[in-house]
Amino acid sequence: MRILKVLSLAAVLAVIAILGTYLLAPPLFVRGAIATERWASGLQRHEIDASGFHIVYLDSGGTGAPLVLVHGFGGDKDNWTRTARYLHGSLRVIALDLPGFGESDSPPDGVYTIAEQVERLHAFIQKLGLTHVSLGGHSMGGNVVATYAAKYPNEVGSLWLVANSGMNRAPPSELRQRIADTGKNALVPATVEEYRELMPWVMARPPWIPAGVIDVMAARAVAVHDLRARQFSQIVREASTLEERLSGLPIPTHVLWGEIDRAVHVQSVDVLMGLLPQSDRTILPGIGHMPMLEAPKETALDYLAFRKHYRL
Repeated sequence: MRILKVLSLAAVLAVIAILGTYLLAPPLFVRGAIATERWASGLQRHEIDASGFHIVYLDSGGTGAPLVLVHGFGGDKDNWTRTARYLHGSLRVIALDLPGFGESDSPPDGVYTIAEQVERLHAFIQKLGLTHVSLGGHSMGGNVVATYAAKYPNEVGSLWLVANSGMNRAPPSELRQRIADTGKNALVPATVEEYRELMPWVMARPPWIPAGVIDVMAARAVAVHDLRARQFSQIVREASTLEERLSGLPIPTHVLWGEIDRAVHVQSVDVLMGLLPQSDRTILPGIGHMPMLEAPKETALDYLAFRKHYRL
């Protein structure tokens, strides 16, 4: 009985400590919550220098086939954490912060085009000593890994494209149309309120996030507004399109999209299927632009089914 009382008291004190941290030190609470998510997904934080940048990444370790995951514009490595929970048992999952994002070096005067990020990703993979990898990318990250595969096809075993950007032959998305009509970019919030509006805009089924956590995330996003605006401008000014790079690429590719994607039009899937001779698709009903956060388990199991089908 005494042991039970001690355990109960410890549990109560832990809850009080967590609530106190949330109320009195929200940034510290956020760091703790992120660390807990990583632990639950079997991921550990690492740092490495590659291509002149200090890069921070998550790695599940193990002897499984390596899967390198790249986040989207304004995102970071932890966008993949919940999905990685269902992948790391059979794969070595590696998710990095590209230079300019997350915890990696982010010089304000840097160049952040897709072409430059491809070379940084290549240097990162080589520094890890990986010679043949599967690549996955979301949104901008999908553009990066697809361009990488087109440039280094002999080094890539498969591709996983999640609502990737860069498809100009598809109908304009709501995001692209809004930028054309108003000049305002929802992906580059200038105020805390704009960030709060962004969350339900990019996700049709967003996970529950405490208001205090959203405030911390919003403050971080607003603080890098000018850098994000500059990065977005650099990316959209690139001359070549992803369609030009991908046509006929014979690498097994799985394309995943949310049916209610407002940032990148879902009909991009049809364009991709016409370009890639070894590709298949999944469109998730009721999901927006970020399947790996909106439906992490479904996203992971769908990808594993693709790997099983192609015997990867």
